[in-house]
Amino acid sequence: MRRKFLMGIVAILPIGLTIFVCWFLVTKIGSLLVRLFARIPYLRELPEIAVGAIGFVAVVVVIYLVGVLTTSILGRWIVRFVEIMFTRVPLVRAVYTSSRQLVETLFVDRSAFRRVVMVEFPKKGTYTLGFVTTDDAWTVKPSQAKALPVFVPTTPNPTSGYLLLVPERELVPTNLTVEWAMKIIVSGGIVSPEIREIDAHSHQDKESGSGNSQG
Repeated sequence: MRRKFLMGIVAILPIGLTIFVCWFLVTKIGSLLVRLFARIPYLRELPEIAVGAIGFVAVVVVIYLVGVLTTSILGRWIVRFVEIMFTRVPLVRAVYTSSRQLVETLFVDRSAFRRVVMVEFPKKGTYTLGFVTTDDAWTVKPSQAKALPVFVPTTPNPTSGYLLLVPERELVPTNLTVEWAMKIIVSGGIVSPEIREIDAHSHQDKESGSGNSQG
């Protein structure tokens, strides 16, 4: 029951946070527009729903313009300057850092991940979840082994982690989706699927068979 409750929180939190932020921005901008329109003869008689619609459109336009600005050199400099100012104030730094990590976690680009695998990391016999980022293999000399880039994220912030070049034969395949793997990582393993098994024996058999064939 506890696991299902936590799964519900993980599913609802991004939706609820998005709705709350949009509602807050539309409400605040709407109240500003009401006071502004009250001074304009032709606009003071607008119904409240029309003001709300204008507020929503204004929020979308502002967010888009901010996105355009942050892609420019000047915009990146402004964002960096604001970040430095925020991180120098103790209480503001804690709030800003936490909210930034939350946003990065919710909006991490999961489409960049090809599939979920298990790798023995950071030591032999210890497995961790990783994401194959591309099927374009690297060649490891002199063995000529094929290695794939695997991103191993950290908990609870999956936007940071390690990039490993793992020999393809050492990757343990899973049937987890990227969404499920993200839930497990963000929750620190509290949220997990019904069946929690790793077929490590087939992986070891594959490795031993590969070693015998090479010998």
